[in-house]
Amino acid sequence: MILYGRDLSPFARRVAIWCALQGRELERRPLMVSGEDFETLKTVNPMGRVPILQLEDGANLIETWAICDWLEDTAPADHRLIPSTGIDRREVLQEVGMANSVAEKAVALVYDKNRRPEALHWPEWQGRLAGQLADGLRALEALCPADGWLAGRARPMAGDVAFVVAHDFVAVTNPQVLEIGVPKLAALAGRANASPAFGASKP
Repeated sequence: MILYGRDLSPFARRVAIWCALQGRELERRPLMVSGEDFETLKTVNPMGRVPILQLEDGANLIETWAICDWLEDTAPADHRLIPSTGIDRREVLQEVGMANSVAEKAVALVYDKNRRPEALHWPEWQGRLAGQLADGLRALEALCPADGWLAGRARPMAGDVAFVVAHDFVAVTNPQVLEIGVPKLAALAGRANASPAFGASKP
């Protein structure tokens, strides 16, 4: 399989870690969604967005949730990162949802601060995004354990992947936001990134 997208993309990286935790072999094509790479990406995904997971049969899967759903559907039961049913499944999906929201706000802040011409910056909007991002990080911090994985699970699951990816993206692109203090989230990311499954794609 081939994964299009850079490790800096929290969405592409989530797929990369998911594949690593499931023991899947993966070729990486770290293309950007800007510059010359954009036209190349459009030949694989007409929208020019990442991630794109190209399967061995040539099919191109797009959108992180859809890709991860396929990975779950085709993995052995003991390699799945989302419980199949019940409250455990609901809790893991909520963890992913919260962390994904944090990543989305962080991406929005990057685009507004770094991609939009300075003359068109909207300070109030940037302040709103930064506030949402900080509140989201506090919510993640409240769910993080002092040690081990989320909810005391024996191995990293989808929530852990999403938490770590969100934290690391913010640490690279908006480090000042982390000054609010999220020590348990930072420690979770540190533990995860010490393993090859996470650390190999750390931006």
